[in-house]
Amino acid sequence: MNSAPLRELMRDLAALIWPTACVACGAPDRDCCADCFARLRTLPEGKTLVVAGVPCFVRGTYAGPLRALLVAFKHEGRFGFRGVLGDALRSPLLDALALAAVSSRSEPPLLVAMPSRPSSVRKRGYRHLEVLIAKALPRGMPRPRVVRALRTTRGRVGQVGLSSSERERNAGRIAVSRRFRRSVRGRGIVLVDDIVTTGASVRRAILSLETAGGKVVAIAALSAAERRDSPGESANSIQTGRGGGIAAEGWSRVPGKA
Repeated sequence: MNSAPLRELMRDLAALIWPTACVACGAPDRDCCADCFARLRTLPEGKTLVVAGVPCFVRGTYAGPLRALLVAFKHEGRFGFRGVLGDALRSPLLDALALAAVSSRSEPPLLVAMPSRPSSVRKRGYRHLEVLIAKALPRGMPRPRVVRALRTTRGRVGQVGLSSSERERNAGRIAVSRRFRRSVRGRGIVLVDDIVTTGASVRRAILSLETAGGKVVAIAALSAAERRDSPGESANSIQTGRGGGIAAEGWSRVPGKA
């Protein structure tokens, strides 16, 4: 029996008792309407960036339904969006793991999520990136080890609304947890993030992990923001380099392939 019509009926009944609207477009009766779900599930082929010399696989631009659902999941407690966002993360995560498997000749790569401030985790009630990683990994696939190796240090604030120079200073407040230094030493690492903007936080995370003896071989991100600090400048036009920012490599699944 097809359960989809029954689910829709239950949602219709729930909407009568608890009125709601689509977080992306405002259409009534659904937390995310069918049209916006369809747009999210049919995003164009993912984007490949280079952040500090490391390939970064990104599912889409931080805009539209992808942005709306991520904000709702991350900041508004909409835990029910974890499934569709995990599905969106799957492609870049698997691409990053595939690249890491080639680069890591001995042990399988570790997965390390970008850290949230402890106050944010307490308020949210869950570590949002770890939840999305769990949803993104296909059933039956051998589970890579997820290591909570990164932490924020005193004075770290949210990056939203900060200038480029402020983001760089704020990004410096990311470090490797002392108890995980031995775990990352000599290991290939896939770094996972939700939004890549200027790349400041990711660059700091790479530096911290590699100073501890790890090797970040790939990055998987749900979205990349088109940030403009001056006319004609965006996150995807900054000079590439080990100490630089982000550069676009086009909409492709593998770096260097059109």
